[in-house]
Amino acid sequence: MTQISRPALIAFVLLFSLIWSSAFVAGKIAVRDVDPVLTLVIRFALSAAIMAPFCLVNGVAWNTRIVKTGLIFGLLNNAVYLGLNFSALAFTSAAVVGVIVSCAPFLAILFSAALRQERFDPIKTLGVLIGFAGVIVIIGFDISSGDAVGVALAVGGTTAFAIATVMFRGRATGLPVLPLNFWQSTAGALALLPVLAVKGVPTPTITISAALAILYLTVIVSIGGTVLWLLLIRWSGAASAASYHLLNPFWVVILSNIALGSPLEPRAFVGAAIIGAGLLLTTRSAAPAAPQALAKTGAS
Repeated sequence: MTQISRPALIAFVLLFSLIWSSAFVAGKIAVRDVDPVLTLVIRFALSAAIMAPFCLVNGVAWNTRIVKTGLIFGLLNNAVYLGLNFSALAFTSAAVVGVIVSCAPFLAILFSAALRQERFDPIKTLGVLIGFAGVIVIIGFDISSGDAVGVALAVGGTTAFAIATVMFRGRATGLPVLPLNFWQSTAGALALLPVLAVKGVPTPTITISAALAILYLTVIVSIGGTVLWLLLIRWSGAASAASYHLLNPFWVVILSNIALGSPLEPRAFVGAAIIGAGLLLTTRSAAPAAPQALAKTGAS
């Protein structure tokens, strides 16, 4: 297995977190004019359509293991995780949902240890705890604002995300990530179509800003960000990779200030420093390794 250096890993972590966090801002712009569920369906359907020629041209994407694994990930990550957390926002505050989602690394550590994929690492766990404290500093947490239904939905979505992360580490090692992502996007679009039908969304008037936001979500986040995310799981393990999401609240605050004019408070930088200290511990104990060949990120 080819090793990836720690500086390179940190650079990829920062890039991934920036891309993943930017989805919040792009999503905010898109849902001003387009229903959230419809936005997700268009996003996943477009990303699958873009990846299809690269994945299906030589038939590798039709491998039974790749199809099954990708569909499972699509249901857990795209349909359940995003669907439940979007729904949770209707019942509780974004801060409560954000804190619950930030608990994913703890669940990944527990699941990885229970399945004996990774040994329990006290240093890694300490890093996650420190990073979680930084998240609280940035977005705050008022438990009284958490409606029971919203909290339950967010917990369910976060659990699905953690399970998918650990499953990828255990089941998809060596599989090409682009075909996996193709089936993941396909599953997400198909699974949310019934929700859209039941909801009865009227025909939207898609503005230029909404179209550009959805295009960004499709190409940069659903394709680029997800492929990078799957590679990070391979390089550093499920628990460490899940901890990288702790940095997301900081980027969300910064990008929201730039694109949406949201206020920028000093505590965002204090929290980012705390999260950074925690991530230095998790990346130190990750002992990352790259996939057998980066060529496997494609259809070959």
